[in-house]
Amino acid sequence: MTGVTHTEITQQAFIRSLARYFIDTHSIRSQDINKNQEYTIDELYWLAYPHWTTQQEHQRTYPLKSILDTILSENGLVDFDAWTKKLPAAHFDSEAFSNGSRRIIKLRQRIINDALAKKKNLTEARKCLGQLLHTLQDFYSHSNWIELGKTGINDRLGIDENIGPVAAPNQPTCTSNGCSKIRVRCSFYQKITLNRCPLEYYKCQNNIRPEIIARGLLTSGYSSNQHNENNDPVTKPINVEKCSHGSVMDLTSHQPAIGGINKDTIIPIYSPRFDLHYEAANRAVIATERFFDDLRRDLGNDKFDHLFAIHPTAEELHAASKAIAHMRKWQFFSPAISSGLTLVYSLTVHSTQFMF
Repeated sequence: MTGVTHTEITQQAFIRSLARYFIDTHSIRSQDINKNQEYTIDELYWLAYPHWTTQQEHQRTYPLKSILDTILSENGLVDFDAWTKKLPAAHFDSEAFSNGSRRIIKLRQRIINDALAKKKNLTEARKCLGQLLHTLQDFYSHSNWIELGKTGINDRLGIDENIGPVAAPNQPTCTSNGCSKIRVRCSFYQKITLNRCPLEYYKCQNNIRPEIIARGLLTSGYSSNQHNENNDPVTKPINVEKCSHGSVMDLTSHQPAIGGINKDTIIPIYSPRFDLHYEAANRAVIATERFFDDLRRDLGNDKFDHLFAIHPTAEELHAASKAIAHMRKWQFFSPAISSGLTLVYSLTVHSTQFMF
């Protein structure tokens, strides 16, 4: 187990947003939802359509699940695509905050344009959605948002290129104090997959400089072999103690300031701030839920329904029947993932805005 994955973040957020959609369209009564229970997508549909047979539920939810699988696949590919895996704007790395927010703005506009254009095939819009969500979710695990003590989400992401005060390029942001170097023998599997042995990495605590915290400045970690949108190299400054992303694979983590600040996993060899992983994942779920809700607000219920095939067309149902008959499997979507719905009625209280 590595912690909460992008797949789980996205599905949990969509379940919450789907519940709100069903309530707003009067398919589910709010009093029928048990706030102490977690729901899967299937369980929400059973609440909305209790008269369906098992076969009907399976067929009529298959298109939505397949669309989510496309979104989840594209989300995961951002870490593996030759262009985006080392693009700071795709992950809010290297203090590329305005570029990262601009990327979300552009992808969101493409999604809206396609969804409103009455296109029959919305595959590209759904792929853009997956790519966008990866970037949005990475903000919380790659930046110092959690270290700044933020208990809500940054609601300027994807709305404005200026998402808050950012540390200056020549301003030190991290300290080597609080980071300890770990050197361990590697397993045969690690030797093959990581191509290095022994393993050297850092565990860090309180490694954001106090003045950065006091002033509420955003920063994020640099990583090795990155490039910008013009394919120019992006390197960690050698004369300023900036933060590294960190992990056994990040060569910049050995360059002052040593260590790193990523919270991607609960595994120390990959995440120097593994202790903050669940806080970052929680914010990412809330931010993703907010994105889905805002997208529905801008598209309207019918277009949102069409984008996700919440109520599939006859053509989509026919394709679903064929896929089910051929026992086609999903790559990332898991019908077992569930989410509590306690935030469905109170999401707005979790929003955090910067004061200028």
